[in-house]
Amino acid sequence: MNRARFLAGAMLAPLGASGLIGSAQAQTAPAQGDLQRIVAEKLVRVGAVEAFPHYRRDLRTGSWTGIMPEIAELLFTTIGVRCEYVTTEWGTAAAGLQSRRFDIVGGFNATPQRALAVGFSDIVAQSRLALLGLTDKVTGLREWSAVNASSVRIAAVDGASTTRLAQGFLPNAAWTLVRTNDAMTLEMESGRVDVVLSNEPTLSQYRTQRRRGTLVIPTPHRAQPVNFGMRIDSTDLQRWMNVAIEYFRIEGTLDEIWSKYVTPA
Repeated sequence: MNRARFLAGAMLAPLGASGLIGSAQAQTAPAQGDLQRIVAEKLVRVGAVEAFPHYRRDLRTGSWTGIMPEIAELLFTTIGVRCEYVTTEWGTAAAGLQSRRFDIVGGFNATPQRALAVGFSDIVAQSRLALLGLTDKVTGLREWSAVNASSVRIAAVDGASTTRLAQGFLPNAAWTLVRTNDAMTLEMESGRVDVVLSNEPTLSQYRTQRRRGTLVIPTPHRAQPVNFGMRIDSTDLQRWMNVAIEYFRIEGTLDEIWSKYVTPA
């Protein structure tokens, strides 16, 4: 009799243990994805860099305008989500994503190095590298080979992907690296450099607003993808953004926003 009770207990013990494990697993809810949280809170935090035409903050109202705020508002208001902007810089945007200061950052060019730590949406647009100058010297820089000389003084934004890309194939140029677009153009306006180097939208806006300067897109043309960056594990958010970007690309609104800010050279 005692032996029968022992065998019955031995048979039931594994069942009891597995039942406890199953109960614990049932009580542990799966981690909420970024998209689920954003939809539930009706809020997405957008990293914003003071770099017009991608972003510009109105100091009086605190509101943000530019290509990336318009696209972010287009995508997220479709699902009833409000955009809240968090000021950052290109050089620290990846760290801001990883520390969860914000959920996405627009205009963040996808590169193989960045993709080791950051997830990226599909391409929103392609942005060509360009030069802008206030003197006749810029007109002689129609080819990148002519730019790659110690006699060519270039100002660019430190940490920007355009700067990193250009430094790779323009190692002989004389570089001045600054923190912001305004500081970059000030270097040119003061005569301390010959040209500034950035993406086409940024330099196009300067020429439109100031009504001065010559914009040159040297050959062979070099361009970078324009993407939204997010945390590398935000796969649900990445998937949804890719669907939304493709939808509004086919629908035509993405091109309308881009063309609104970019004047052809």
